[in-house]
Amino acid sequence: MKYHLMIAIPLGMVLSTLVSDLPEQTSEQCDIADTPVVVEEKSSAIRVGSKPVMAQQPATFQSPAEPEQAPNTEHKILTLSAGQSFIALLKPYGMSERQVFNLQKLMAPEVNLSQLPVGQKIKIGITEGKLSSITLATGFAQRVNVSMTDQWHKRFYQLDTHQAQSVHDVAITQSLYESLVDDSVPLDVINQTITVFSHFVDFQREIHQGDALTMMYDKAILSVKDGLQQQQEKAGQLKFARLQNQGEDLAVYHHRAEGKQSGFYFADGRPAQSFLLKTPLNGARLSSTFGSRKHPILGYTRLHAGLDFGAPVGTPIFAAGNGTIKKAGWGGGFGNRVVIRHANGYDTLYAHLNGFAKGVKPGIRVRQGEVIGYLGNTGLSQARHLHYEVHKHGKPINPLSLRQVKQQRLDGSQLADLQQSIARVHQNPQLNQYVSAIPVADKL
Repeated sequence: MKYHLMIAIPLGMVLSTLVSDLPEQTSEQCDIADTPVVVEEKSSAIRVGSKPVMAQQPATFQSPAEPEQAPNTEHKILTLSAGQSFIALLKPYGMSERQVFNLQKLMAPEVNLSQLPVGQKIKIGITEGKLSSITLATGFAQRVNVSMTDQWHKRFYQLDTHQAQSVHDVAITQSLYESLVDDSVPLDVINQTITVFSHFVDFQREIHQGDALTMMYDKAILSVKDGLQQQQEKAGQLKFARLQNQGEDLAVYHHRAEGKQSGFYFADGRPAQSFLLKTPLNGARLSSTFGSRKHPILGYTRLHAGLDFGAPVGTPIFAAGNGTIKKAGWGGGFGNRVVIRHANGYDTLYAHLNGFAKGVKPGIRVRQGEVIGYLGNTGLSQARHLHYEVHKHGKPINPLSLRQVKQQRLDGSQLADLQQSIARVHQNPQLNQYVSAIPVADKL
């Protein structure tokens, strides 16, 4: 059964939250002529050729409209076709290759005009027969605009959004992942859901036809449509999930307890997460277990110090727990590999990766469930798979027999705060059609 609910809650612009997701917000200006232009930052000025121009102060976000233009400006929305360059797209509107080259300098580093995807929408303004503005989307609700007065000016702005909630009630007829995809649950929410329940459920062996999942998550919806973006909404935080699995009832709530990181909790205050995930990827098949075996390439028997999971190339790999990236790069027979240092003397290793997630490098902090790389077939590997190891104080241990570190249950004022969060979740009347009472799981 499918049910989708949106309850609109006007929020206006939440600027302090949105700014952190955007590139550094500045307004820049320069000539884009047929002569070469070199842009250099010196103190508070931008040098354009031999002519210094004072840089403006950081741009103030405007929402939802673009910068004002002359009333006689005509606007068109262009679409980049397969094999078409940005230069070819704008040439019919009077832009030379040199002008586009200089425009590309102005747009960098936030936007690379030579690497725009096929289907990219570009809004242009034409004033008195000349190109006067260019606007394109740089992300959900994020825009960059260059406009001409005496010079070209670059600025970023944010479209207004409002918040809504979606409720899904899903009968599992195949794998959990496939059932959620069929019910149009966004991929990010699917990953959050599977990460939460992977602490308690083996998705290869313990999910059966007839199980059910109910969930509610936040999402942002564009309040204004400007024609530049097909995506009109963006999924946010999973707020509630309930898995009914072979007679067991697991219901969890997202909550930030005082003095702790945000996470999921059962209604009685128990943390709904363990120290390390059972499996650091979704929809995989366990193809090799921990223990002695004959190496398929080297030909001799040795300890297989981890687990192998078979899945398609490119399957996202998650950090099994909170920690710091210790290694991220080529590891000889391991191919592309990541090593994460966790608390209590634990390390985890993820090998034979096809590639690394953006920003993954030694020294950065990662959170449990965060994507760190993608499954591949690099190094001494005969087939696409993830090789996953857990080490304690330098010695490999079987991940399947790992005794999880129990976390402290909320009590007192922290438990009271959790109960208030739960009450807010259950203010959603459609959610309560599926969840008439607050279930308290007894499985840890």
